[in-house]
Order: sequence, then structure tokens, then C-alpha cells
Amino acid sequence: MKANTIAFLTTSHLPFDDRIYYHMAKSLSKFYSLVIVATTQNIRESFENIEVVANDKSDSSKRDKIAYLLTVLKDYNPQIIICSEPLTIIAARKYKRSIGKRIRIIYDVTEWYPSKKNLDGKSILVKPFRFLKLLIFNIFASSFANGFIFGEYHKSLPYRFLYPFKKWVTISYYPDLSYINFKKATVNFKSFCLGFTGKINTEKGIKNVVEVAKCIKGKKPECEVKLKIVGWFGNKNDEISFNQLRNETSNIDIELIGKQDFIKFSEKLQDIDVFFDLRKIDFENNRCLPIKLFYYMACGRPVIYSNLKAIRREVDVSQFGYLVEPDDADIISDYVIHYMDCPEIFLRHGYRAREMAESIYNWHKIEPMFLNYIKLYQI
Repeated sequence: MKANTIAFLTTSHLPFDDRIYYHMAKSLSKFYSLVIVATTQNIRESFENIEVVANDKSDSSKRDKIAYLLTVLKDYNPQIIICSEPLTIIAARKYKRSIGKRIRIIYDVTEWYPSKKNLDGKSILVKPFRFLKLLIFNIFASSFANGFIFGEYHKSLPYRFLYPFKKWVTISYYPDLSYINFKKATVNFKSFCLGFTGKINTEKGIKNVVEVAKCIKGKKPECEVKLKIVGWFGNKNDEISFNQLRNETSNIDIELIGKQDFIKFSEKLQDIDVFFDLRKIDFENNRCLPIKLFYYMACGRPVIYSNLKAIRREVDVSQFGYLVEPDDADIISDYVIHYMDCPEIFLRHGYRAREMAESIYNWHKIEPMFLNYIKLYQI
């Protein structure tokens, strides 16, 4: 018999989010009854002993979202609730108070809150007040959590300062290698494929990557330079800007593939030679550990990333790639050309990336720590 029921609550992630469903829930489903409750999609089904209950309330008020989450919680009667956002903690607390039982609430912190995206579209005069309002709300909500799971070091600091006596654990974004379609890197002297994945906009560095591709082509005109993009546009303006950029880049073969399901994601990356993430280095980005870094490592390919503080603290990228100033296309292109001219370095970096993923940076290395932490909250 399985002990306890655990519910995951989210108002911003899809129910089949890689961290929630494919890693945490899959691991917990061996020992607990599981339900994932989301307000981002319409679905109600059971998959591999995990109940998924979701109702798209993207355009609904916070009050309506809380009411929906509360209704589902009462249907499933969980004893442990893992929350992905401050609003879900409020719903979990209401449920806890309504049934008058000992319920444990855990806050899984993977995003800054408030973050830049919470302030998008607001005027410069409104932004400070909105930031303060959301910050106070987050402090209020997180005070009701019994414990914390942190995805990375820097995002843990405010909560560890505010709640020094609450239990916490760091569970990073390492992938389960069984979901990675690994194909050993090979050398093609006639062409070279650069890769970019995720949201396609200037802030995430797409313009910097295109500039690097153009610079490589200028230095090695005999080589076919390809750019493969697997991602999506955040809004229409991002799409217009990208199309404009694409039209100005006629000598580069740019392939655009839309957002992929988690299971299919790594299949689309097998022909990429080097992965790029050249996002702007600002306060928030500098302290965000990119999830995709670990997936690129698992694919066994070199990476070229913005020189972020969060990455430097977690991983020695020099073993399998380079950390760079994101807008220095000249130097970055030289690194890529060095891979072309010295295939033994390219292959060594790819081998080392996969080796590190297998030996250190994979889900099964941290899964026991995650399961042991959840056991602390069994009732």
C-alpha cells in the first residue's frame, strides 16, 4: 500500500513539465499516490499511476484559479502538497485550513519571483510598485510553506535568509538520461551546425547567435554554416523581429522548428554540432542556472554560453565548451572555427560533456536525496 497522497500544484507550468512530471512525479509515483493539478491546459487523465487534472484558466482571475485548485485538492485529499508558485501556496493553505488536518506544504522554487516577465508591458513608473507588491505577496505566501526545494543556489538565498529554521534541499535540473536520444558526435568538414533552443527573442540571445553565424561564414566562406533553432516566439513582435533578422542573413541556412514535446526534444538536436546560449548578462540572468545546459551535456556536444555567475558556480564548462561575453561575435566565432580546424578538440569536448552527464549531472544521482527529503514530510 502506498503511503500518503502527494499533489503538485502549478499555475504557470504545463502538467507535463519536465521537472514536475518526468522527474519528480515519476520518482515519487513508485511510493506515493500522485496527482498533478494545473491551470494551464485542459486535460483529465491517468498516466502511469499519475493523475493529471488540468483546466486552462489562463484568462481567469487569481481568485478563480485558487478556487479551482481548492476543489481538486478536496477531491484527492493529499497529505503533501508541492507548490510551484506563490499563488498555489495560498490554495494549499486554504485547503489545509478547510479540512483541519496536518498537511505539509513544500515550495519548489525554480524561478525568481517577481521576475522580469512579471513586469513585462508595465510602464517604467508602474514597475517599481508592481515589483514591491509581488515581492510582498511572495514573502507572505512562502511563510506558509513547511519546507523548500530549490532548483539552484542563488534563488535559495532570500528564502534561507527569511526562514532559517525551515527544512530545505537543493534539487537541480539534471535530466534523466533515459529521455535523451544520445548520438555520438562526428566530424563533417563540409558543414557545421549551430544550435539554439528555447524562447526566440533578443533578450534570450538569438541576435547574438545569428551574428556569430554570420561572422563564421565571413571567416570561412567555403564552409556551409547552418543554424538550427528549436523554439517558439513569446509574442508577435518577437516573430517580426526574427523574420527581419532572417531576411538580412541570406548566406546562412537557418532552420526553424517549433516547440517540441519533452520526449521528442532531444531527437531534434542530434545533427547540431555546438549549442549556443548567448543571453544578455543582467542581474537576473546572471543568477539563473540554465536548465538546458545539462540537456546539451547529455547530448554529448560542446556548448558556448554567456559567462553567467550561476553557471560558474555549478559547472566547469571549460571541460566541454566556453563561457563568453555574449555580444563578442568575433571571439566566439574564433572558438567555433577552432573546433572546425581541430576536430580532436571538438570530439574531446563532446565526449567530456556526455561523460560528465553520466557521472555527475543526471537525475539518478540526485533522486535519492529528493526522495529522502519528501520522506521527512510523511504523516
